[in-house]
Amino acid sequence: MKELDFASQLPPLLLGDELVTAMTNLPHYDSSVRNRSASERLMLLSDIYKVFIPTNMATEIYQRIYLMTRMSLQRKGTVESVRRMNANYTWSRGGEYHGIATGASSATVIGISGIGKTSCIQSSISLLGNIIETENPYHKVIPILMVSCPFDCSYKGLLCQILISIDEILGTDYYNKTQRSKMNAQQILGMVCQLCHLHIGILIIDEIQLLSGATKAGSILYRMILQLINTSCINVLLVGTSECLRFFEETQQIARRSVGLQYGAMEFDGDFRKLSEILYSYQYTKQESQLSENILFWLFEHTGGVPAVLTAIIHDAQEIAILRGRETLGIDTLTEAYTSRMQMLHGYLAKRITPRDISYHEKPEPIDIEDTSKSTPSLPDGYKSINEMATEAKNKQLNIIELMRCQFTIEEVTL
Repeated sequence: MKELDFASQLPPLLLGDELVTAMTNLPHYDSSVRNRSASERLMLLSDIYKVFIPTNMATEIYQRIYLMTRMSLQRKGTVESVRRMNANYTWSRGGEYHGIATGASSATVIGISGIGKTSCIQSSISLLGNIIETENPYHKVIPILMVSCPFDCSYKGLLCQILISIDEILGTDYYNKTQRSKMNAQQILGMVCQLCHLHIGILIIDEIQLLSGATKAGSILYRMILQLINTSCINVLLVGTSECLRFFEETQQIARRSVGLQYGAMEFDGDFRKLSEILYSYQYTKQESQLSENILFWLFEHTGGVPAVLTAIIHDAQEIAILRGRETLGIDTLTEAYTSRMQMLHGYLAKRITPRDISYHEKPEPIDIEDTSKSTPSLPDGYKSINEMATEAKNKQLNIIELMRCQFTIEEVTL
């Protein structure tokens, strides 16, 4: 039997600046767009959501997906894979199941909502190419298939999603065959295992945090996923938010198979500054404004370092500025967008007062009371103390509350 080498048909593994360049997506922007009509600018404003700047998270996810795909493809087209298919067929028809050491594995990508996990995965998928085809013998393999965890954690729903996705890509009709016949759950699972073994490199299951919300159904679905991994001999990547950590930590067996990458919000560092500068440069208001240190710190404080929230607040602030005729992007419109359009997120966003890494395990350095250079903390550039704002409000007859809003978050409570 001639063994097929599917792994050699993958594109080369990208690293460093070459990978960053390949993953970066910057929609076309011309500053002359600010001279167009309000309706045109509002429609073009949505281009800001297409901006993608890869971070360390993006490169790590790409490398993990690439290596998992290559390892899975190396097991296809071999003599051992034919034996595995024969054993799967016997098991799906009610025969005895004999487990084997396949080397198949599962991993996780877990992080808070809005940091761009799915965007990183989709960008990685685009770099790994489309369908792999061989002529002699004729065969098709999908390097990466991505589906979502069913809302009710139904294992039948997940199996149907996999079949429908395979049919859409390969032009087959497996899903309809299962609906027209009287196949039981074990036979459908056996069919999916065979198809994954034959035609899928790795399977990515998104929104896996839904497992933690349905205790019994989630446990059944996860056992089905384990059966799929062991029987089909493919790698599976589970993607979700940190809500699923408790579920994965329940038993040693689940924890062992759920080892992977974990991510949180961005820190106030070079990556956040770079992303903010690029997003802020996509201005569709008539008047151009510059991203100052004051605004940059405000953005970090009010978005919690979450890229999706950062993108949304810059988009909505410009939308408000255009619709209300202000035609400038600044603290005023950003504050209005945060106050009026992101009320539901206020309780979830991590409000960080100072962009410094503080170790709470270390004892604070003793401060000499007479040393005023240490007793008075420094403020970021552009920020004023309460006394300075009070003096300015008194001398210029200004509303001190509005001055404070430009420096930090103020929430009004009705008594």
